[in-house]
Amino acid sequence: MISTKATGQRLLSLFLSLCAALFIATIALPSFEAHAQTAQAPLDLGTVIQKGTPRQAPVYLKLPETVPIPAANPRKNGNQDATPEAADQQETAADQLDDQTGNQVGAGAAETQDGTTPTDAPQSSETAPASIAEALPEADDTLEIEPGGIARLQLTALLSDDGQVLQRGVNWRVFGAEKDEEGQLPMLHNVDGGPLDVDLEPGSYIVYAGYGYANLTKRVILPKAGDYNESFNLHAGAMRLNAVAAGDITLDNAILKFDIYTSEDSDTNSHTLLVKNVKPNHVVKLSQGIYHVVSNYGTANAKVRGDVEITEGKLINVTMIHNAAKVTLRLVSEPGGEALANTIWTVFTPGGDVVKRAIGAFPTLALAAGDYTAIAKQGNEVYNRDFSVTSGLNRDIEVLSTAQ
Repeated sequence: MISTKATGQRLLSLFLSLCAALFIATIALPSFEAHAQTAQAPLDLGTVIQKGTPRQAPVYLKLPETVPIPAANPRKNGNQDATPEAADQQETAADQLDDQTGNQVGAGAAETQDGTTPTDAPQSSETAPASIAEALPEADDTLEIEPGGIARLQLTALLSDDGQVLQRGVNWRVFGAEKDEEGQLPMLHNVDGGPLDVDLEPGSYIVYAGYGYANLTKRVILPKAGDYNESFNLHAGAMRLNAVAAGDITLDNAILKFDIYTSEDSDTNSHTLLVKNVKPNHVVKLSQGIYHVVSNYGTANAKVRGDVEITEGKLINVTMIHNAAKVTLRLVSEPGGEALANTIWTVFTPGGDVVKRAIGAFPTLALAAGDYTAIAKQGNEVYNRDFSVTSGLNRDIEVLSTAQ
């Protein structure tokens, strides 16, 4: 009996100690006050996440990590079926061109560069706007053109001064420098690939090289028959975009999109949209410089933004951090019941700002972390419920269609 009583006392003591420890741990937990973010409110600055070890919390960095752009599979003149042996020969030939002294460099080559065009390249057509030529310096009138024969022009593109020749992914367009009757420049060649050889008559031409959203246009003069080469340094890099919820929680990529803007204009204090609705993990090629990136999770208020600097010859991996989650709204007659169809939904912030409207039995919304009120209208009846969104925690929000 004594042993049993002592054992019971020890168990009771352990139980009381455990309860005390749980109470202390509970009050020691930090509390976070969430505030809803409206579409008009300032947006959070996106950061870059660097995963730590399993025993350490993730470290959030302001600057992205840079890594070299992966080597491309060589391709020439748009030939995607080239064998590895042929690709090696193409690369060797391209490297040797720089050492050849017999080739003549195109005389009077003038250039203009623009990495802010809203498309990968000018719209494909048989002509080009005369503004392309007008943006370039005037041709050298002192250079005489000797007609007759063939001028062979080899075109190559590089990412940087010390970079290798691009073997694929370049869009080449060659235009005649003389306007037609409609004031347009006729397109003579439009080829995708790597290094390009074109046979032309001696004369003046406008040559465009596009690599994603980076491009360069030059005026090239071929004074007489012979071999010429012209190199296009695009000063380009790339970025790969992704996003997670705080705590490195995976987001739904189906509703995750990115918009890329130019850096802020000092005169207008605004950004110009460059690329819209970029999918996660998609590589976007751009001219070097600073760009403004907006990550959109859904179409409500789950947005973050930040500036990313592109360095020539580098691929920038950017991961934006969202404080957001998905909620599915359901109007039910009883907890866990079937959702009622044809429900009109409106989600408000505590201040009364409209965040999102939707129609349906169970619309799913991505919302920034914070407090909200859901209003459900079914016929002439209106129901409501206050709820909170916690970053990374997707859940259903049920609104009861009975009097509370």
